Amino acid sequence: MYKLFISNIPLYISKPNNSEIDVNKMRLWLKQCDNEIKEIATELIFITKYISYNTFLTELFKSVDEMLERYKLSNINVLQFYLSNNNDENYIYKSGFWVVNHIKAYIQLYVNPYIKTKFKIIIENNIKNLDLYIPIIIADDASYSGSQISIYIEDFANKTCNIFILIPFISKKAIKMINIAFKENKINGGIYFNEISYFIMMPIHELMEEEKIIKLFKYYSINGTNINQYPIYFDHKVADSYSSFPLIYSYGIIPNKKNQNIIFSCKTKNIPLKIRFNELDKIVFLKNCSNIINTSFDINKPLYPQQPYKPNFIFDYYSYNNKIINYK
Repeated sequence: MYKLFISNIPLYISKPNNSEIDVNKMRLWLKQCDNEIKEIATELIFITKYISYNTFLTELFKSVDEMLERYKLSNINVLQFYLSNNNDENYIYKSGFWVVNHIKAYIQLYVNPYIKTKFKIIIENNIKNLDLYIPIIIADDASYSGSQISIYIEDFANKTCNIFILIPFISKKAIKMINIAFKENKINGGIYFNEISYFIMMPIHELMEEEKIIKLFKYYSINGTNINQYPIYFDHKVADSYSSFPLIYSYGIIPNKKNQNIIFSCKTKNIPLKIRFNELDKIVFLKNCSNIINTSFDINKPLYPQQPYKPNFIFDYYSYNNKIINYK
């Protein structure tokens, strides 16, 4: 069922480009690393989890299926999704809306036609328009620290409602923080997660020895300590520097002395790295992510891989078409 959907994505849903690792470029990147760090840099690449679009959708729809089974048992046939706006960006340009569009299409094409009682789908960004007697679904692609979802939870402070978290890729820390946010905001009701269908993301300190982490990330920070991000990325995005490693995945900055000195100088002198970005040695080893210039650099909003839900997205049809053929 998942393969059938993936090969027939509705045209109104933007598809990400293929951003798997280009092995030849990755080898060049490793070759230019300082000799004393090459082995550790290789280990980082080895533990990095790449989530293709196909894998992402498969995990997403497994999560949806589990949620729907729970809804059926409770005789609920209305799926009420809440998408929160913030001050700097409309929700239609966020991952949550993109994810919900996939869920909506999946249910309309591959769930509702085969069941007697159809699911009705509501997408709402104004909390005043929500029916608090029906569970509220907060959906997204991934949650690393849980901070963003916790902000959405705050919108329901002191209200009576049930909230279902539908996020196929999530960390243990995020689950803990979301539960804490629910309690601290004194919401009268329950908060629910899938119990089976989800992928637990692991932070780097659970995958690599601390001594190695410090040695590697001294090239990208002042002292290489307090590195708790996640070595994972998707076809549709690399998370920001609070959650992942865009300096490496998005921008291909090589761990060598030259780059280390530039980054250290910028950090100690409080100079934006963007000012000296073009001086850095870089080899971007993700496919379809090579057109990096200084104007593209934003550590908190990595431009590459291009996010398909952003207005500046450019779709590489050839790359995607090949990927689907290989998948079949």
